[in-house]
Amino acid sequence: MKKHILVFCIIAFGLAFTSPSTAEEVPSWVKQWQDWAKSTGNQDFIEWGQKLASPEAIKLGKEWQEFLGYNAVDMVAKDTKAPSIKPGLVITPENVGKYEKELRELFPYGMDWEVDRMMGKGNYAGYNYSPLEMVIVPTTHAWNDRGYLEATKKYSSTCKIGKNDALEGWVAGLPFPKPKTALEIVHNYDRLTIMGDNLNSMPLQFGLYGKNGQRERVEKIELHWNNYVGRMKVPPMPTIPGFEDIYEKGSIVALFPYDLKGFAAVRTRYADPQKEDSFVTYVPSMRRIRRLAGSNTQDPLVGSDLSWEDWKGYWCKLSIHPSDYEIVGEAVVLCPSFNPKPIEYFEKYGGWCQRYWWERRPVWVVKIKSKEPTYIYGARLWYVDKETFAMQQEIMYDQKGRVWKYWDWCWRWNPNNGELDYWNPYVADVINKHTTIANHHITLNMPDLSENMFNLRYLSEKAH
Repeated sequence: MKKHILVFCIIAFGLAFTSPSTAEEVPSWVKQWQDWAKSTGNQDFIEWGQKLASPEAIKLGKEWQEFLGYNAVDMVAKDTKAPSIKPGLVITPENVGKYEKELRELFPYGMDWEVDRMMGKGNYAGYNYSPLEMVIVPTTHAWNDRGYLEATKKYSSTCKIGKNDALEGWVAGLPFPKPKTALEIVHNYDRLTIMGDNLNSMPLQFGLYGKNGQRERVEKIELHWNNYVGRMKVPPMPTIPGFEDIYEKGSIVALFPYDLKGFAAVRTRYADPQKEDSFVTYVPSMRRIRRLAGSNTQDPLVGSDLSWEDWKGYWCKLSIHPSDYEIVGEAVVLCPSFNPKPIEYFEKYGGWCQRYWWERRPVWVVKIKSKEPTYIYGARLWYVDKETFAMQQEIMYDQKGRVWKYWDWCWRWNPNNGELDYWNPYVADVINKHTTIANHHITLNMPDLSENMFNLRYLSEKAH
């Protein structure tokens, strides 16, 4: 009996030192999140820390760190500004004045509109149509999809920028995983497409809000997207045979309200760098299909504060619409965190308040200045995440140089496979004092996405 007990103790002792859950084997970027979450007693934080510690997440996180040569947690740890803005703090319109100075340090290059938004200053002076509560959490080492990692390793060495700023030699993945110029960063984001091989958002809901913070209207559409080249997860890969001349297609069909129902649109991006997008719509009130010019992509998207060029934040064909590109800085900034749960909405502070997680992130700050005097935007300013290569926040300027729109990205992220998709992007038109909040219900990388989803007649019939 004693011999059996001794053997059991030896086995148990050995397992204690070989289990993957031991502190010695959990990376520091996981441990700092788990230790903080445990100290709060908040179950949402604790569950997120557990997801970051799954074997699949740790493996993929280590591979991306090895490939890039850095992780966000270590980069942020070297930044000492704004010490009062730390995990556990909740910043609201009621206490923001106490932290205003330090907050503005964490929003360089004009992105401190988040502070103005809560205080009613600057472009928000005299109105506060979308109040905010910031829940500060620790920095997360985040990574992108495994498919992007494998495709980038395989194909990025063939990529270069050619005539008219067009991307050449791209097959799949990130073309420039270690970008040296702003144009390379922009091409990276462009080739992230919709963070997968295809996408459905059923429905995508737009909430439209006026100056006084009250909701004016709700619109519901179906959104579909398919990549025909650069595929990395859904066979056939990397190209769908017979569609080699097409990069991607996006489509919508309106479901609600009645005055919008039945409207449908399909936009096709061609691989030829000098071929403008095809853009066709069905207008139910006219019972007609309209083929639109490339410039019509600058029109509003079904009455929202987005234009068709704003799909995924930026769907502009670089080789058709010339611009100047500049890295205006690199910084550690406060950004919406990779939220594991949908954003909370509730009526408070005189409007529809959003509450979600915020964390410090390392970013490139990129400016895109249009060379076309008739293009919808004179310039754009981006925060681009250094780990995921995704856009975190954006400012759009009109042709007179005035701030026109602010865009707040909120990403949903799966640590196990690195998939990124959209939760609730927020777009504020501060010239017309109006806001659109998008609420996505996304499925990525479907094996059986029908080509009917990009057939205008099928879509228009489906909506009726």
